[in-house]
Amino acid sequence: MLPFGRFIFFSCYINQINANTRIIINHTRWKSYKKYLDYSLVPKLDENDLEEKFIKGSGPGGQATNKTNNCVSLKHKPTGIVIKCHQTRSVWQNSKIARETLITKLDNHLNGERSIENQEKLFRIKDEANDKRKKNKMRELKEAFLKREGFK
Repeated sequence: MLPFGRFIFFSCYINQINANTRIIINHTRWKSYKKYLDYSLVPKLDENDLEEKFIKGSGPGGQATNKTNNCVSLKHKPTGIVIKCHQTRSVWQNSKIARETLITKLDNHLNGERSIENQEKLFRIKDEANDKRKKNKMRELKEAFLKREGFK
């Protein structure tokens, strides 16, 4: 129990304002579909199938962007998919991001409707349809209540 009758609402993010009187916690809705997804078809990367090049970056020239070889170009030889990553200044991080992106692209290319992104999309579509159905039902119940009580 908090002093002075304050309430705590539990959620993901905590924002503490004036520790003596109250704690405000931002509420965010987070739904994870990861436990329902089928990861068995996700392709594994074989280093022999990859061609990795480190090239000069492009864009606005801050922090010697155009002078350093920190942009990663990653090519998957069997499919010909090329990923170019220049999100950070670190070659190692760009290489890691490029590999993750390549796995996602390969999954979409090889598995199509059964890829992880499409499975998540189907779950989101079902949830949105379910939420819409619930909202419509609640709206109808409210209208029926207002009509029955003579407010409308």
